[in-house]
Amino acid sequence: MTPQLSALQRRLNIAESRPGEDWLVLVENVPEWPRTASPQATTTHADHPGAPFGYAPSQGHPRLTEALVKREHEVSASRLVDESHVLVTAGGMHAVGLVLRDLAARGFRKAVHTTPVFCGVYDSMKAAGMRAKALRLTGTAQDLALLEGEFTEPTVVYVNLPHNPTGEVLRHEYVDVLRALAARPDVHVVYDAVYDSFDFGPDRCPTPVDLAVEERGLTIVNSVSKNYGRPGDRVGWIVTAQEHIARLVPRLEWEAVAVNGRAQLDAVAAIDRGNTELVEGVRAGRAAALDHARTTGRAQPLPAGGTQLWLDLGVADIERFADFALERHHLVLTTSANYVPVVRGHIRFPTGIPAERMRRALTALHEALDDWCTHDAEGKVAHVGSR
Repeated sequence: MTPQLSALQRRLNIAESRPGEDWLVLVENVPEWPRTASPQATTTHADHPGAPFGYAPSQGHPRLTEALVKREHEVSASRLVDESHVLVTAGGMHAVGLVLRDLAARGFRKAVHTTPVFCGVYDSMKAAGMRAKALRLTGTAQDLALLEGEFTEPTVVYVNLPHNPTGEVLRHEYVDVLRALAARPDVHVVYDAVYDSFDFGPDRCPTPVDLAVEERGLTIVNSVSKNYGRPGDRVGWIVTAQEHIARLVPRLEWEAVAVNGRAQLDAVAAIDRGNTELVEGVRAGRAAALDHARTTGRAQPLPAGGTQLWLDLGVADIERFADFALERHHLVLTTSANYVPVVRGHIRFPTGIPAERMRRALTALHEALDDWCTHDAEGKVAHVGSR
């Protein structure tokens, strides 16, 4: 498998190569902190000057594992998790890959996932030597029968809730499905909770941390990037049974020795501070998107969770449209090429941006669509690269 530059990165590179132009960059689903609540001054590197001169423990800095346990008690309503169930990783994707590589070493060669799935997760499955299969899961009790038909060999079930990109959230009834899966010796559930602060439904179901502690067949991965708006720290974490942590710690040591100690201490400060303003910023972005849709007569129900909208633009060739919008309207978009399988006509649109930029971006997107319809009808659409 030869890695290739994504369509998203290609468009970003084009925008960055022309710095004098006014770009609307809408590619990220990492939420932005409101300017009035920026946490940048919460901690400085002077607060932990010795961190660069020694390795942190491979399992994670004790202050961070303690902060993560406290966080899971408060956010996930856990009663059972303690530091022995937690491993600090270099971001959420590192956590996913680390767990998949460990499962592959234990004989798991098949992985199933809902559709669509972030291409990085799919690539991690393939890189671990697994055959990846997409299923049309619904997040309801009906999924159990569909999944059980796949268990002809040791199988990984990848679950991501709130889901990237659709915004589907964990329902209370689905915990029973997860419990049944986790109890099987031939199944391991990898539960990706990197958006679990962003469940806006009326009956929020917490991430099933205690199930991961109790059952050997469930591992939870999470990240500071999305939940605390700090992708630059590259800090994530795993919650699972002690026996799995005992095996994953030496694997992390072999692969990376330890996660950056300074970043871990920054993450402690971020978690201690909390993310209320960040979550409220996403809520405001969602409200602005809904308000704009109502004024244009295009209102659709918002997803229950997540930090993005999964928009069907009704365009046959979404990649050509994204190139067109880049060149003519200075919009940098994330298309369904960032997911597996590619879903016709869709883009991922961020909700974790200021309301003013949200309104400007949606207006520009609708103008680009109108422009596209005219030029496509006249056969004048060309790919990026003409300049």
